[in-house]
Amino acid sequence: MKCWLTRLFLSLLAIPCGAKSLQVAVGLALPPYVISEQNRGFELDIVREALATQGHTITPVYAPFRRVPELLREQQVDAAITVTAQTVDNSAFLSTPYITYRNVAVALSKRQLVLHSVSQLASYSVLAFQNAHRYLGAEFRNSVKQSPDYQEIARQSAQITMLYGERVDVIVLDHNIFHYYRQQEQRVRTNQAVDIFPLFEPIHYQMAFRQRSWRDDFDRGLQQLRATGRYQQIVDQYLQPEQVSFSNTETAENLAQ
Repeated sequence: MKCWLTRLFLSLLAIPCGAKSLQVAVGLALPPYVISEQNRGFELDIVREALATQGHTITPVYAPFRRVPELLREQQVDAAITVTAQTVDNSAFLSTPYITYRNVAVALSKRQLVLHSVSQLASYSVLAFQNAHRYLGAEFRNSVKQSPDYQEIARQSAQITMLYGERVDVIVLDHNIFHYYRQQEQRVRTNQAVDIFPLFEPIHYQMAFRQRSWRDDFDRGLQQLRATGRYQQIVDQYLQPEQVSFSNTETAENLAQ
């Protein structure tokens, strides 16, 4: 009994005085990074555990991807995940990058498309994730302006339906999200071969906070997760071999960090 009380006392001492329950804006449709209907996902778990090391808890506030930085800007939440300096204002306190998305262009193999550059997308109908024009750079924006049909969509599962239903030439999305939704799709057959074109630079996402101290706590917690190997354990719980075979030289953490 005495030992148990000692451990409890020490654990309470380890919780910072500023521990808080944070309202965090989270994108709705980003599995396996965020699986909103299950309140989990490897990105969300990393965020949750990094902040928990500093005594904080989080309450996800799910919103369309486009709305995530806006909720922070409107001060409706304490923090937002999956943002960059280009999508939040100067008043936000940005963390170190904690996760990397690798967006790709995907087309049915039978279409025999050959894509060596982003500019070639101008010749095809393209369905991208919401706010892709803000994240994928000027070349992408200029290219899709010339596309015969360019759209962005919040519900990324629809990208899989549209591609395999042959209603769009190319979809643009993170490769892990593509593999996840392809495995889940039931409305159309997804056994047709596809070509995956890695046309884009990786996007290194950050968290944004309304207070500097919360940002600093997150950075400390993230460093701890990586140092102990817990970061990699979380990633490995979600990514199957197919989803981490983007390159022979990359590990799961390289794909997710």
